[in-house]
Amino acid sequence: TTTALPLYRSLLREARRVSDYNFRNYAMRRVKVGFVANRDLQGEEASTALSDGMEQLEMLRRQVVLGQLYPSGRSVMET
Repeated sequence: TTTALPLYRSLLREARRVSDYNFRNYAMRRVKVGFVANRDLQGEEASTALSDGMEQLEMLRRQVVLGQLYPSGRSVMET
């Protein structure tokens, strides 16, 4: 649908903002897998999945803020 692509992009954009390497990669992987798994949904199932995606976006935004409040050191994978 027309709202799925902007939601996908927003989720990936927020996932890239997560400061911790492991959480960032987990969030990005989770977004991609979730959209692939739900790509064939239609009707009520699709609208339910989109509303769940919006809730996940808000949760991810809160997680980014928390990560910025309590920063950790860089991972070995990031250096």
